[in-house]
Amino acid sequence: MHLDDSRSPASPVTADRLRRALDLAPFDGRAAQRIVEPVRRGTPPVQAQTAAPRRAGALAYVFERGGRLRLPLTVRRPDLPEHKGQVSLPGGRPLPDEDLWTTALRESHEEIGLDARRFEGNGFERVGELAPVFIPVTHTWLHVHVVLGPDPGALEACPREVDRIVLVRLDDLVDPANLQERRITIAGVPVDVPFFDVDGLFLWGATAMAVSELVERIRAA
Repeated sequence: MHLDDSRSPASPVTADRLRRALDLAPFDGRAAQRIVEPVRRGTPPVQAQTAAPRRAGALAYVFERGGRLRLPLTVRRPDLPEHKGQVSLPGGRPLPDEDLWTTALRESHEEIGLDARRFEGNGFERVGELAPVFIPVTHTWLHVHVVLGPDPGALEACPREVDRIVLVRLDDLVDPANLQERRITIAGVPVDVPFFDVDGLFLWGATAMAVSELVERIRAA
């Protein structure tokens, strides 16, 4: 089911438009995320009752290929202990004394073979950061860093974590026809879940919330 048929597809997303999108002030990132936030998001772990939320960093590395801006997303292995089979941005939790920007860069290198820092001084641009996304089932705040960079060439999925890599077009994410809804079961309860239907992916949950903020920023820009 399409969620929003009232908007027409926007013009192609450009690098300048993306820069303006991340520079919008003020902008309510949390409101933009709520557009695709499921009404039920799973059961928090027991430690959530007493421990502070953990943190994680992820990288949204945007580059041009074939005349369109693209964003690498991963499909996680179906046998992982957390977020099995889900679509994600490359990212993870920090090492001791590691800031989340460094975490995002390290994890993208480990998960998809993207050594983004090798492009510093050659079109590498740290554009901005999205509003943190809370993930109840792992009691984690996810911080997404947005980068513009050159085409990284061939990427390689880490076989321990990533089933495959998909390079989605920002134009497709911004197209309202690709925002849909599907009923799934979460913790035994049927829930109507908003999701992005791009390149055959079922993009929902925390990653979709981050993408939704990016999409709404681009539309506002």
